[in-house]
Amino acid sequence: MTETHVHRVGSNAGLARFVPDPVLFRVSTARVGVALAGDWLMIAAAFAAAIAFAHPLAYACAAIVIARSQLALAVMMHEGAHGLLARNRHVNDVLGQLLAAGPLWLSLRTYRAGHLKHHRAPMQADDPVALLFGVHDYPVTRSRLIVRLLAYACGIGYVTSVVKLARGAFAHALPKVEKSRAYAAWEIASMLVGNGALFGALALAGHPLLYVALWIVPSVTLLPFAGQVRAIFEHAGLPAGADQSRNARTIVRRSWQTFLFGPHAIHFHIEHHLFTRMPFHNLPVVHRQLAQLRLLPDGNLYAGYGAVLRDVSVR
Repeated sequence: MTETHVHRVGSNAGLARFVPDPVLFRVSTARVGVALAGDWLMIAAAFAAAIAFAHPLAYACAAIVIARSQLALAVMMHEGAHGLLARNRHVNDVLGQLLAAGPLWLSLRTYRAGHLKHHRAPMQADDPVALLFGVHDYPVTRSRLIVRLLAYACGIGYVTSVVKLARGAFAHALPKVEKSRAYAAWEIASMLVGNGALFGALALAGHPLLYVALWIVPSVTLLPFAGQVRAIFEHAGLPAGADQSRNARTIVRRSWQTFLFGPHAIHFHIEHHLFTRMPFHNLPVVHRQLAQLRLLPDGNLYAGYGAVLRDVSVR
């Protein structure tokens, strides 16, 4: 752990000397279970409210809550990519694929390959995360930023990204992932099981179309919008470099903004980049320790996402 940490801080001697308590790297099965259960209970409650009230406002609120919960599942997939859902790697991967990646029609193994490459050299020219989310060219004009965010909110950004992926626009940056036929079949099964169970439950409740209206539609509009805001906050406009405390940002306290855009402590993003083997439930602890020692760059610490969006755009 220490060697890897030193690699991530470059020549920052203060951070190189900081070593967290080893207990902070232990995964809490209970905390992970509560987090996943909370995400799915919130999804169930949103669908139940939409069915009970059957009003456009109820549908709109449910869509927002579900998109936020989808983002939370994506963050738990991210935890699974780092092996932080369970101490046993096989159990970790099953949980991450079945309960987080699969319901979002995603592959944990494919995501892991690109994401770990991002951690090795964030904001470099071949950083898969920066390329997929298009955060290499910041700062941009405020009008261009607004257009980009609206494009994602309307689904245009999602479609554009899928087309680029299909055409191989990011092939030079995305690592090749080898999968056996059995493993590929397991991934597809996990996607079908999760989505089939959701569709089946809604069909039994007499509202099968809500699967499309409140699961699929938010997943290609509001979820990509929230993901774009998160990606901009995390790295946009920051330089590539060996000291990863300076090419990531942290929102220093929880709020309604972090509830919507930074679930499961992902908004402590500097801390995550410094200690990639630390589970989400301990990131607030290490943040407080680093802040007390004044080891975090003040310019990369924010109270909310609005200030970040202002800083990465110009009039």
